[in-house]
Amino acid sequence: MKQKIILLPTRRSVLEASLVAGAAVTLVSCGSGGKAEDLPEATGAAKDAIDVSRLPVQGTASVTVDGRGYLLYRPDEATVLAYTSVCTHQGCKVGTGSGEIFECPCHGSRFSKTDGSVAQGPAKKSLTRFAAAIEGDKVKIYL
Repeated sequence: MKQKIILLPTRRSVLEASLVAGAAVTLVSCGSGGKAEDLPEATGAAKDAIDVSRLPVQGTASVTVDGRGYLLYRPDEATVLAYTSVCTHQGCKVGTGSGEIFECPCHGSRFSKTDGSVAQGPAKKSLTRFAAAIEGDKVKIYL
């Protein structure tokens, strides 16, 4: 008569499997959250944000439009980039920062002015982008 051998998992193998599964979940959740969004289409209502004269080339501005905060960056004479000023970490107001970086004063998250992507955490998601344009003597945000 053959004896049936049943192998039960050891505590060590259960722990190892749990660690592997946890690491996989962590990697998936950290995925492309910091990746910048594509440039949005200029649809919706164009709202005046600021006079062009108050936003020099390579300059930034923090503006309020319809009661919400936005960050503007003007990389060249013809282009304006617009982002929400709400940090994706815990909702603090992101400041205009310096150089190529917007900075959140609450927990130190930093975001690229050129695409809103996370340059330094703890934030994991990019700032939300909005279409913006220079029209006459005004910078307009499309909401």
